[in-house]
Amino acid sequence: MKPIDRVLTTLNHEEPDMVPCLWAVADGLRRLQEAFRSREMPQDLVGVGSIPETRVLEQDSEHMLLESFFGDIHRVSYKVDYGYRELVKPAILKPEDLDRLEEQRFELSREHVKRIGENVEKNSDRFTFISHESPFGFAAYSLRGFKKFLTDMVMNPCFAKRILSFGVKRLTEIARQIIEETGVNGVWLSGDLGDRNGPFLSPKLCREILEPFDRELCRIYHNQGAYVFLHSHGNLNLILDRLVDAGFDGLNPLDEAENMVLASVKEKYGSKVTLIPQPSTYKLEKIPRNLIEEYVASQLHAGAHGGGFIYYGVIVNMPLENAEEYVKTFLKLRSYPLQCCRR
Repeated sequence: MKPIDRVLTTLNHEEPDMVPCLWAVADGLRRLQEAFRSREMPQDLVGVGSIPETRVLEQDSEHMLLESFFGDIHRVSYKVDYGYRELVKPAILKPEDLDRLEEQRFELSREHVKRIGENVEKNSDRFTFISHESPFGFAAYSLRGFKKFLTDMVMNPCFAKRILSFGVKRLTEIARQIIEETGVNGVWLSGDLGDRNGPFLSPKLCREILEPFDRELCRIYHNQGAYVFLHSHGNLNLILDRLVDAGFDGLNPLDEAENMVLASVKEKYGSKVTLIPQPSTYKLEKIPRNLIEEYVASQLHAGAHGGGFIYYGVIVNMPLENAEEYVKTFLKLRSYPLQCCRR
């Protein structure tokens, strides 16, 4: 099978010839990034660009200061393992800022569209996707700021809905243009909705305020023939129903360290949504080399049967020989029928 056919088959909840996958070296791990730079990683899915565009305000060997054309400013640091990204200045400090943004026109540069189109063409046999923040992610981590937006959701829900509506409208306007012109296959959304203790918002707030905007975004992209994936850390068990009902095609990372039990999620939602698990960073960092195969096999056994499963391999802060063994082990185990998944 071609990589793109492999992905489309699993998204249709059928078993392809092999488990589809995408791989990355975690941010900030320069030693491992350099080691894997010249090695071909297994990639059935490829990210080809992100929105909104940003410009670099400052940059040195340890950090970058980035500003989007909405006006939010982020600091990206590589000083510590895995790096970090923090909001320095939100785009909306007061209601008048949202008034101004709603009246502004935002145009994507032709050069940016061209680069994405070239990447899609270069990866024509793979499933390609563009990235942007989810409705919650854009509102909480760029437009308004995390604490302020959660407060808005409780104390001023009408204002919170205006922010979400603005985000969905502007991001989808830009992404739809890219999808139409380049033929990209999907959209990868990011925005953490919780931590290991649970969601940041109650199921009631999720249902009444957030879900309608998630649903509208999924509808817009589905109408263009694009798939929609959500990356959100956290123990999301209390709101998984809402996320599945909103129409997301895939959920990631389903981290066991955050109390997301892959086998349980598969049993309850596996026929409705594709699972895209990542390894637990904390477990993979410490696991002995001779137990890596057992760990990868356990993940495949928990979720790969019947399709509806994409493996997101992430090289974490681990010895190089363990990282090489991790990739090698997945390649060994990924062919259907999966020996580790006989039921």
